[in-house]
Amino acid sequence: MGDSTRTIAGPIGAVSASGPTRVAEWLLGQTIDQRYRVDSLLGEGGMGLVYRVTHTRLNKTLAMKVLRQENTRDPEVLARFRREAESASNIGNQHIIDVSDFGELTDGSTYFIMEFLDGLDLIDAIDSVDRMPEERALHIAIQVCRALGAAHDAGITHRDLKPENVFLIRRDDEEDFVKVLDFGIAKVGHGPNRLTRAGEVLGTPHYMSPEQCEGEGVDHRTDIYAFGVLLYEMLTGHVPHDADTMMGILTKHMYEEPIPPRVRVPHVSEELETLIMRCLEKQPERRYQTMHEVLSDLELVKAGLQPVGPDTWTLPPTRPPRPWRRGTSSIYVSGLALTLLVLVATIAVGAFRNSEGEAAENGTLQPAPEPDASALIASRPAPLLPPPMLAPLIGDDASPGRLEADALASASDAGPAQAPEASNKPGQRKPRRRPKPAPARDRSILDPWN
Repeated sequence: MGDSTRTIAGPIGAVSASGPTRVAEWLLGQTIDQRYRVDSLLGEGGMGLVYRVTHTRLNKTLAMKVLRQENTRDPEVLARFRREAESASNIGNQHIIDVSDFGELTDGSTYFIMEFLDGLDLIDAIDSVDRMPEERALHIAIQVCRALGAAHDAGITHRDLKPENVFLIRRDDEEDFVKVLDFGIAKVGHGPNRLTRAGEVLGTPHYMSPEQCEGEGVDHRTDIYAFGVLLYEMLTGHVPHDADTMMGILTKHMYEEPIPPRVRVPHVSEELETLIMRCLEKQPERRYQTMHEVLSDLELVKAGLQPVGPDTWTLPPTRPPRPWRRGTSSIYVSGLALTLLVLVATIAVGAFRNSEGEAAENGTLQPAPEPDASALIASRPAPLLPPPMLAPLIGDDASPGRLEADALASASDAGPAQAPEASNKPGQRKPRRRPKPAPARDRSILDPWN
């Protein structure tokens, strides 16, 4: 106790006692309420600071937790701070830190007095050995179960169970004596007011239950899930779900199944793995329903027996099943597929009929085949011979054979030229091209009797 350079661990962490931090040094050396002398700063957290104090009348070392002055102006934070003191003092279990006094400082800050703990938190214990032997993990887990069971019997849900809030001390000749800390966001079942808003997410992401991640209403079974994460981490050195972002962690809690402990550490017993996986069920109805059930199975596993498991057969669901877990009826799928098939067939038939009607209306249903040259000659009428008085001017061009050849040539020239026009403008015919007469021929045609 008298070594000023060693590390002294307080309820919210551990700092070196050789040099206090920059915050709240004004309290050091003062006496609070004429009986608590402030000796040193043990640690600081988001809500407040923890000091080592001495009860001057009893000469007893204690710890004092002081709410930060800026937080006293927030009624909700102040209510949670008082709730922490009330919850811890009302449970009355040896594995929960004892709170003995409550008051206010001269600057208006709120404080409460609790027992002083000399030891280390569970996260430091895990880091020091990488992963714990099963026997030691069971010894710690059984004590945590008893603490949480007593809290649940008093109508209090912790909601922030994590290794930092489990403290290990030496009591008499017992090593790893457990103290559960920090009921700052605890939920009191019989409390007059709600300290959380609908949809508000409270807790530490790696240890939050799926319903807690969704911001839904939680009950004591959220502590059972967090306890499963705690036991998983003690045995494997890893949390079940991890990610680079907070939202990634929350999503995995809600949707992904954890890797079984024996996959990470094969020497973990099957019985203990079964117990852990039952604590980590996504649906609260499928987990252990009370800490007393968990404690009973832990003692069976410690004795080398098979755990019984949770009693979930007669319990109604506390919330509707998630849409992604609902089974889809085969009749529903078949009916939906048939409806889609009929719809597609109806659209295809309608489109075909419309195109057929438009083609029939425009007369372009199918392009006519090109006529054969011999058939064209047979079907065409005999060419008209020019008058006798024009024969000298026309010369050999007036012979019947020459006229028929010109007719066939003009017909063959007109055929390909008309095909694109017919496809683009149905029902219209392109006029024939006539050769331009020479000037001498123009005069004979204009005055053929001259």
